[in-house]
Amino acid sequence: MPTFISTATHNEKRPRRSTGVTVGDFTFATVTALDPATGRRAGDTVTITDEIRRCFASIDDVLGQAGLTRADLIKTTCWVSDDAHRPEFLEAYLSECAPGVYPERVTMRAGLPGDCRVAIEAVAARS
Repeated sequence: MPTFISTATHNEKRPRRSTGVTVGDFTFATVTALDPATGRRAGDTVTITDEIRRCFASIDDVLGQAGLTRADLIKTTCWVSDDAHRPEFLEAYLSECAPGVYPERVTMRAGLPGDCRVAIEAVAARS
């Protein structure tokens, strides 16, 4: 049976949705830098690096509620709104994952909500 995880810093007001879900040994999280009060990118996310930090803070919240940490991440699917963001995205992403083995990752370009420039879907596994 799935256990849905909600974090106050990530949920949209409408529609209210979970930030993550745990099913068996796997936890899934999908995060952006949206401000739940405005539905726009949070004001403190001036740079791509700021957005990545905020995304990983949300991932940490979900993983923590599931009894996991970043060390349990096995896969991420990432989106950038513009290919020009890729170099800063990659540098910030790798610094958030370090030290250690990086989760398997794919990065694609896509339109993102609320003027966000980055979104991350993460999968973690209990070992």
